[in-house]
Amino acid sequence: MITTNDINSILGIKEAFQLHGALKSVLFDKSKREEIFNKFLEIENDLSYDWFTNYFQEEQANRKGMMQDYTPDCICKLLCELNKTNNSNQEIVFDCCCGIGGLTISMWQSNKNRTFYLEELSDNSMMMLLFNLSIRGMNAYVRHGDILTNTFKAYYKIQNDGKFSNVEIIDSMDDDFKVNTVISNPPYSLKFDDVESFKDDKRFIDFGIPPKAKADYAFILHALSHLKENGSMYFILPHGVLFRGGKEEQIRRKLIESNLLDAVIGLPEKLFLNTTIPVCILVLKKNRNKKGVVFVDASKDFINKGKQNELSKEHIDKIVSSYNSDDDFLKFSHITNYDEIKNNDFNLNIPRYVDTFEEVEQVDLRATIEEITRLEDEIHDVDMELAKMFDELQGPLEYQESKLKLIEHLNNRYTHDISNALKRIYEFINKEIKLKEHKKMNLLDLVDIERSKKNKLYPADSILIQLSATRGQMQYMNKSGPADAKYGVMMLKNKDINPRYLYFILNMNMGPFLSVYQTGLNIVPEVFKFMNLEIHTDRQIQDKIADMFDDFENIEVNYQKEIAKWKDIKQFHLDNMFI
Repeated sequence: MITTNDINSILGIKEAFQLHGALKSVLFDKSKREEIFNKFLEIENDLSYDWFTNYFQEEQANRKGMMQDYTPDCICKLLCELNKTNNSNQEIVFDCCCGIGGLTISMWQSNKNRTFYLEELSDNSMMMLLFNLSIRGMNAYVRHGDILTNTFKAYYKIQNDGKFSNVEIIDSMDDDFKVNTVISNPPYSLKFDDVESFKDDKRFIDFGIPPKAKADYAFILHALSHLKENGSMYFILPHGVLFRGGKEEQIRRKLIESNLLDAVIGLPEKLFLNTTIPVCILVLKKNRNKKGVVFVDASKDFINKGKQNELSKEHIDKIVSSYNSDDDFLKFSHITNYDEIKNNDFNLNIPRYVDTFEEVEQVDLRATIEEITRLEDEIHDVDMELAKMFDELQGPLEYQESKLKLIEHLNNRYTHDISNALKRIYEFINKEIKLKEHKKMNLLDLVDIERSKKNKLYPADSILIQLSATRGQMQYMNKSGPADAKYGVMMLKNKDINPRYLYFILNMNMGPFLSVYQTGLNIVPEVFKFMNLEIHTDRQIQDKIADMFDDFENIEVNYQKEIAKWKDIKQFHLDNMFI
């Protein structure tokens, strides 16, 4: 494998900043180009991978400014396998935001008869890209410039000339070129500052302009404008494109309504060198002969290799098989339809469609009661031993008085609170017939929900749920008062429901619900329209359940207080042991 030192030595440079000029000086001179290429091939003749990967990633990539990140080899292989059905000899491939050509090389390796159209903004990447194309004898057209504004400052024609390809600067290219396949790993969530001036641009006119803050859909629509009828697109993108609202939601909806979306594939985190975020692959096709959309959740399928994860051949094969299948793969893939997506408000968040929930093993309540009773008996025995030891300790009068109270507490403390509470629940479950009387109810039929408002007083029995930077933490308002800005407020409107009962039911269900409907760190209150709860119809049953859970909460709080006090007692004796 070629190293950074090998590259620098062959090109006669010492520093990374000299690379661009060194490559430029040889690429347009045939004799110099062939001489340098042959020196490279003496060290490494495997053209199936990009020799500049490490050089680009370590020295040239502009992660902060241009969100550049080299496409991992395993994702390149995955895209090639997904595209196998479109593997015609005359295929024309467009790599939008091609970088130094990692994805392009993978596609060429699987079919060396392809012609490529490539676009890239980075000056640092351009000469490495032309090198990669030329040394492999590829046929390609390259536009160097800003894809978002569709303005370019240089054009190159790369044409096979035997062993290698000739590199020629040309005056222009046809802006309306059409391709069979698009591949792209664009910079994620790049700003598109001048987007408003492009509202009449032919690329966006049918779908609307993307937001200024996120250009992800601008790249998609740009590439879509170059796709032939029956063509396919494979975009590597952050998960935000699946669920963000506003203008992106409008574009996403129109793409779906136009039957262009073919698949959404979620990949594991930490596949990239410079970012840990998980990415997804959006597959779009023109003139699809089916209506279903394949959703794949491959987030848990990876091999860990230190700081990075990797997809194995088995993982790639599994993803491709599920994509090509007419059936769902349990807890891995699901073929949905338009109505299902519409009912989810065109939100494509993968957990809404692929159920990966693992059933929690049922608790053996009888065995749990027996184990807790045994532990409580052990605590009682320890209490008795402690009382004897304290009785032997001597100290000043004030200590002696406190010690006697502590001994009395230990001798008389009742230690079976938890087991008795569990026994009451056990009896309740086994004897109460009305526990079976329950029905599914939508949360919005039970409560009104709003983001907390400044200076507003909310009624007692309201339920607070944290909406920002949250895992769904909840609080119960025992009395009326204001609510912090980070909370959403649920106010009971169904008077047949015990508010404490509802609070406990929500706590039980919120985690699984948010695992499907929460996107990012925050909760959008509108998602609660999807929350359905099994509610006991008998108010007396609700009251009993609420009372039992209240007992447990009180026991837990009291135990936590007692543990804190015992830590103080322990520290007091340690501090005074040698006085």
